[in-house]
Amino acid sequence: LFLQGELDHHGAKGLLQRLDREIETALPLRLTLDFSAVTFMDSSGIAVAMRARQRMRELGGTVRLVRVPARPGSANGWKFRERRVHMRAENYVTVEFLSRSSNEGFARQAAAAFAAQLDPTLDELGDIKTAVSEAVTNVIVHAYPESLGKVVLKLRILEGGTLEIVVRDWGRGIEDVARAREPLYTTGGEERSGMGFTIMESFMDRLTVKSVPGRGTTVTMRKRISPRAAQRR
Repeated sequence: LFLQGELDHHGAKGLLQRLDREIETALPLRLTLDFSAVTFMDSSGIAVAMRARQRMRELGGTVRLVRVPARPGSANGWKFRERRVHMRAENYVTVEFLSRSSNEGFARQAAAAFAAQLDPTLDELGDIKTAVSEAVTNVIVHAYPESLGKVVLKLRILEGGTLEIVVRDWGRGIEDVARAREPLYTTGGEERSGMGFTIMESFMDRLTVKSVPGRGTTVTMRKRISPRAAQRR
């Protein structure tokens, strides 16, 4: 099965239906998911792989993933804790939009365009886009599951080349934030992998989640963009 384009929550919905149809029609014993033409993927791609594995196990078959996009990694896998001090904003922008899945791509592109002034690497841009996509998808799936609601994306450039990303909603809120941040925990059904907060935490230097049931959730992320070598000379 050849996959292409952007594999986020918006794109995965149709892909999951296509996956089910093709498996039910062909009843294969071996299935290969080819990610070579996928240009962007967040945890929705994990959900697709998990669904394929589940369906093939029901048939007594196997699934193979090829050319899966690599995760941009931080040096040696280490994260450095940022001191919780007040940091002056050197630039900022605020964007408001409806909780439609078609706005996921807009949100991550807006964040990437704003972050471009810090001259990030392609890997750093990939981290930013993925984290924003996960946060916005959480709002669409969990904050407003049965209706459309307001989402606010705030972006700030702080001192020292730090990008701050805030995603806020006024939806149903999270009953247990600690449990929601556990890997593989989800209330979003088969379309979700339960890895959203885990991916945000891995891709960012700092993640804070504040939520009040019935009043909404605020997710705040920070990532320091390292100066290029040429700029340090």
